[in-house]
Amino acid sequence: MLFDKMSADWKNLGGYWTAKEINQQPATWKKTIDQIKEEKEALGKFISKITSEDDFDIILTGAGTSEFVGNSIFPSLEGKYDHKVKSYGTTDIVADPECYLSATKPTLLVSFARSGNSPESVGAVEAANVVCKEIYHLFVTCNKDGALSKFAEGKDNCYCIHLTPETHDQSFAMTSSYSNMYLATYLAFNLDELDAISADFEMVAAKGQLFLDKTWEVCKKIVDDFDFNRIVYLGSNNLKGVAQESALKICELTGGHVDTNFDTPMGFRHGPKSVINDTTLCVVYLTDKPYTRQYEYDIIKEMSPERKGNKILVVSTKDDEIKDKADYFISFDNDKDLPNVFTGIEYILVAQTIAIFKSLSLKFTPDNPCPSGEVNRVVKGVTIYPYTK
Repeated sequence: MLFDKMSADWKNLGGYWTAKEINQQPATWKKTIDQIKEEKEALGKFISKITSEDDFDIILTGAGTSEFVGNSIFPSLEGKYDHKVKSYGTTDIVADPECYLSATKPTLLVSFARSGNSPESVGAVEAANVVCKEIYHLFVTCNKDGALSKFAEGKDNCYCIHLTPETHDQSFAMTSSYSNMYLATYLAFNLDELDAISADFEMVAAKGQLFLDKTWEVCKKIVDDFDFNRIVYLGSNNLKGVAQESALKICELTGGHVDTNFDTPMGFRHGPKSVINDTTLCVVYLTDKPYTRQYEYDIIKEMSPERKGNKILVVSTKDDEIKDKADYFISFDNDKDLPNVFTGIEYILVAQTIAIFKSLSLKFTPDNPCPSGEVNRVVKGVTIYPYTK
């Protein structure tokens, strides 16, 4: 069973790959943890080429969901690397390389890619090679046969993390590819704490599996009970990037029929809150950090009495009295408090599950919600112009 349906039923609905790839995530996370452990020595030697420098840039990059991998994890790396970690879209870098790349600082460009064949992925690498005097490339990809993987072959300044093949999602929308690139990168940049971090992620994987076995039913109930046509995801710190990816997922799987927004709980008041109408679902991701959680509570307490037809979903790692201020509440019941980078990989399961069931409710085929071809699984029709200094 995948959620509430047999594989054959999902195939008839055009959603088999999406459902399978959402559900396979906890198992693939364990494979990714084992892979990084196996590559620990080689990865450490490669990354230290840049981190041993007096000054450097680590730039996380990708397009679409692959960009949001970087947006979701870079805040968690900032303290460890003295605020030298940045996250930019390949689409930004390609359009104006010298706005984002330093000619003088040693630079590690960390490129995320499901297929490794998107034009901008290759274009950003080529631009970095032109602009940066000292450049290193770390490719985190789900396709060992992609253009990025081939580019890395035989080059001392390149290292490629080839994730387990099943993360090369066959569905239109990226699900397990997102979470495994996210996980692999966080582990790769925390090799000195790998055993402890891996143990926490294994607990998270177990909690994620419990969600996929049972708690997902809350997501289906929301879709069945509330005919929302707008959705807002709110998250702080790392969870802002997770909120961004969450919003994209339902936008993709509903062919843009659901209007999507994301923000931080504090930022939402500054204009974006205007989006709320009677058919809006607001999803608030709670952190485990007590100081930050105060601000998340405040936006929930503010929105709760203002509700008319709109609804609030709160997602947490533990039971919380704030659930009384919401229409729906999901808890992963973690064994202990954890940094946002851990909770984000759980929370994305909620967004993916809401997205697939909303897609079905609107009579879309989740594996290919845009069969007319205006939007494609791998971007087409992009011209990359040669960049010279």
